[in-house]
Amino acid sequence: MVRVRIEHLSQWCGRAFLAASVAIISPSMVRAQDAMPVTVVRAERSEISESIPVVGRLAAREEIAVHPLVFGRQVTDVLVDAGDVVAKGQALAILDTAEARILLDKNAVSSIRAQAAVLVEDRKVEVARVVEREALKRVQRSRALHAKQALAEQVLDDHENAYARAVAELELARQALALGQADEKLIERERQEIELAIERSTVRAPRAGRILSRDARIGSTTSEASPPFFVLGENDTIEMLAEVTQNNFVGLREGMVARITIPGESRTIGGTIRLKAARLDTATGSALVRIQLADTADLAPGMFIRAAIETSARNSVLVPVSAVRNTGTGPVVYVVKDDTVAMRTVSTGPRQDDRIEIRDGLSAGELVVLKAGGFFKGREHVQPLVADISGDLPQDVSATVVLQDPAEAVR
Repeated sequence: MVRVRIEHLSQWCGRAFLAASVAIISPSMVRAQDAMPVTVVRAERSEISESIPVVGRLAAREEIAVHPLVFGRQVTDVLVDAGDVVAKGQALAILDTAEARILLDKNAVSSIRAQAAVLVEDRKVEVARVVEREALKRVQRSRALHAKQALAEQVLDDHENAYARAVAELELARQALALGQADEKLIERERQEIELAIERSTVRAPRAGRILSRDARIGSTTSEASPPFFVLGENDTIEMLAEVTQNNFVGLREGMVARITIPGESRTIGGTIRLKAARLDTATGSALVRIQLADTADLAPGMFIRAAIETSARNSVLVPVSAVRNTGTGPVVYVVKDDTVAMRTVSTGPRQDDRIEIRDGLSAGELVVLKAGGFFKGREHVQPLVADISGDLPQDVSATVVLQDPAEAVR
């Protein structure tokens, strides 16, 4: 009888302990066991810059068209090709000079003849001057004797006429000398022009730089209507020509920083706005902006590139782009506080790389779900797993590494 009562008492105590245990673990512990693990990140305050995306091409800062200076001549040699770097004054092409050299030889003969003619006329002037002096002395003596009535009137007249002829002959000799000297100078000027034509038959680089294009061909004849022999990029300086719309154009200033990217390459090149157009194209409503590059290695004119021109910078709250969900009422994020998720409407700003600015609705340090979705319920309990976003965001959110204990993260 005593044994039966003890057994009944033992069974009753076991059932009571089990009931008490169930009462202790539910409902909060049950909710903790059922909480869904969710990767979260902290909203960070960081610098963000607004930028204007533009597209354009690379071009030489200054393109120089090199034309021949002598026309009607045949090209006998081309010394450079497209892509070559040349110095100022370097010979680029040579034209035929055979005809010019023949003219130079003829001019040399004419010059000798002109010098001889000038020498002859100079001697004639000397003779005429001597004759003029003798005639002057004779007429002066005759005038003195005639005043004393020691010389006949007829003799004085003859001496006066002889002196007048001597003066006229001296003047003619001087004019002939001047004409001979003028011919000599003209022949000398012709020689200089022929020598200049020979010198210009060598087409030279007006500036140092890189040959961008070549149109000169051996055997072709120079003409005023022909395209330039060469197009030269001065000093081998390359910059970006970006076309911007009117809305973006008004906000740009010279000296603004730009980040240039080349399709197919991972590198980013720094740059600054060097010059913007004075007016917009009335047909397209756009204008060109010239961006100076910090590094032009392995770049060539004509390449297509992109750039982002930074127009302003400020310190703001940033979250990953994946943390923002666009709804019919606006963008929202899912904030986790005390292991509970809640949807919150926010105001967003520009995107910077893989992050986006939160202008209103979220404070720095708050935890937000890394990958926003529509499967969360209001006030739903979750198990937050804090991810590091100091570097690039992981491609697979489910593979995010937990850096600290969730309970510590919430505190």
